Amino acid sequence: MPTLKFDNGHGRIFLGKDEKTYGKEGTGFVPYDPDFECGGTGPDRQCPFETKERDIKDNPGMGLQGLGGRLFHVGIASYRDPLCPKTLYNMFTKSKHPEKLRVRVIQQNDPELDPDCLEGYCALMEKDYKEGKSKADLIQPFTCPYASQVFIHQVHAKEARGPTFARSLLSEDVAIAYSEGKVHQQDFCLSIDSHMDFEPMFDEALVGMFDMIHNEYAVLSTYVAGTEQLGVNLGGVNEVPHLCMVTFTSSVRTHATKMAQNLSRPKLTNSVYGAGLAFSKCHAEIKVPVDPHTPGIFDGEEFNRGARFFTHGYDIYTPHRVFVLHNYQDSQKNPVTASWWRQIDREAEKESNKRLNALLDVPLYGGNTLTQEEKLKLRQSKYGLGDRRSLDQLIEFSGIDLRHAKPSVDGKNRCGNIRWVPFIEHTEGVNYVPKFDNEENPLEGYSEGSIYFPGKPIGWNGGKAPLEPQNAAKQDTMGKLTLPDNSNALPVLTSAEKLGQKLEEKRALRAATNVDGPFHAFISGQPHPPGFRQLPFLVQGSVVFLVLGMISSLVFSAITGGGRQNRKVKKLRSV
Repeated sequence: MPTLKFDNGHGRIFLGKDEKTYGKEGTGFVPYDPDFECGGTGPDRQCPFETKERDIKDNPGMGLQGLGGRLFHVGIASYRDPLCPKTLYNMFTKSKHPEKLRVRVIQQNDPELDPDCLEGYCALMEKDYKEGKSKADLIQPFTCPYASQVFIHQVHAKEARGPTFARSLLSEDVAIAYSEGKVHQQDFCLSIDSHMDFEPMFDEALVGMFDMIHNEYAVLSTYVAGTEQLGVNLGGVNEVPHLCMVTFTSSVRTHATKMAQNLSRPKLTNSVYGAGLAFSKCHAEIKVPVDPHTPGIFDGEEFNRGARFFTHGYDIYTPHRVFVLHNYQDSQKNPVTASWWRQIDREAEKESNKRLNALLDVPLYGGNTLTQEEKLKLRQSKYGLGDRRSLDQLIEFSGIDLRHAKPSVDGKNRCGNIRWVPFIEHTEGVNYVPKFDNEENPLEGYSEGSIYFPGKPIGWNGGKAPLEPQNAAKQDTMGKLTLPDNSNALPVLTSAEKLGQKLEEKRALRAATNVDGPFHAFISGQPHPPGFRQLPFLVQGSVVFLVLGMISSLVFSAITGGGRQNRKVKKLRSV
C-alpha cells in the first residue's frame, strides 16, 4: 500500500478546494484521527454507546457482535426497474449467509410492461441451475432458492409518488414485521436501490464494519461507488466516497461528494446521509421511519433522514471500504425509471417541501410559515425529530446554517475530523421504541435524558385523546426558540449538560445549577411558582374578560347612582 502525504497511519480525508467558503485551512487533505471522535485521550474523553448485555438478554444465541442469532433484512425501493431481478440474484449468490436474508421490495411496476422482480430473479437462478446439465441430470423439478425469503409489495406504477413514498412503505412493512415478531431491534437492516451489485460475502463484511465502529447507534451511509469498481481497489489507496456537504434548492440537498483514502475504520460524518446505502441495527429503521407525508420529494429526502437520525441519537459513518455498488450507467440511461416525476401533484410537492423545511427551520418554500407551536408539534410527532439531541446541536455539529439556508454556519469545514456529540440514552436502552397514537402524537411523556424533560409533548393528555395546544413557543430576533410560559415544550440545557453527562450527573447538575431568569425552574427541574402567566392561554383570556367586566360594572354603577346605594348599605351594616 503506497504511503500518502497527510496520512498518519489511519488514512486521509479530502476536504475540497473551496477556499472562498472555508479558507485555506479548510481545503486539501488532512490525516484521519479516529481518537478525535471521542475527544482524544484527555479527561473529557467520551465515546459512543456500545451494545450491552441487556440489549440481547432475551435472545439466546445472539452475541454482542457479529451476525450470530440475528437476521439480515434488506429493503429495496424499485420503480419500473428491469435491473431489480439482477440485484436479487447478485445479493443471494454473493451473500455468505443467504439463509439469513429477508428481503422486502416495494415494486412500483406496470404489470403489463415491466418484469416482476421475484420472477426475474427465479429465472436467473433457474438458468444457473440448468447450465451445464444434461436432461438426465434435470429429473428433479427446479425450486427457486430463497424465494420464500423475498416479500414483494406491489404498487402500480401510476400510484407512485416519489422516493420518500416508496421508502416510507418499506418503513411501514418493517414496522408491521416488527409488531409480528419477524424483525428484532438487534437484527441488521440494509436499505439500497434496485440496481446494485455486491462484493462476495458482503453481508459478513458489512456486519464486521459495523462492529468495528463500537457504536450501537451507528448508521453506515454514503453515495456508493459504481459497479465498474467491483473488485477494484480504487487508485490502490482504497478510495471511498465521503458525504459531508449540502446545497440549498427547494430544501437541503446532499452535494459535492468528497472522498477519503486508506481509512483504518469507518469515519464519523456530520450527519449528511445518502439514501442509496444505509446499514444499521434495525432499531434505527423502526424508530426513525421514512416520512410518508412527503410525496414528490427528491431534494431534501436525505438530509431530512440524517437530521432525524442525529436527533434520535444515531450517527452517520462513511464506510471505509466498498462492499455494495451502484449500477449508475445502466440505471441512469433508462428514462422509464425516472418517469414517476411526471405524475407528481405539484401542489402536494409544495406542501411536502414546506413540511420538510419547517421541521428543520429552513426558510424556503413555506418553511417559515408555520407557527412555532406548529413546528414544535411536528417535531414531536412520529415523523418529527428525536429527543436525544436538539436542532441547535445538529446545526453546530453539521456546520450547516439551516435557519439562513447557507451551506456553512461558521466558515469551518466539517468534512474532516469531528467529535461525537454525547447524549443521554433512554432509560430503557437502545431497544426502546416510542409509541404514537393514530394521529402520530406521542403516547408517552418524556423521560429523564430527553431534551424536553421534564416537559410533556405539546397537547399531550397522558396518552389519551390529544388536547388542543395551550401555549405557543416564542421566537427571538435571532430565530432561536425560547421556552413558552408553561415551560412545557422546549429544552434548555446548560453548557455542561450539552456535553452529555450520565443521568446521575445530570440530575446533580440540575439541582446545583443557579440560573437567573425565566428558565431557572426548567433547568433545576422545579416547577414555576403559580402565577397568571403560567395559566393556559384560554384561562388567561377568561380572567381578563371577567376583570374588564367588573370594572365596567363599577363605572356604570357610579354613573347611575348605584355607588351611593352601596354606601348606604355599608353604613346600615356598621350600625
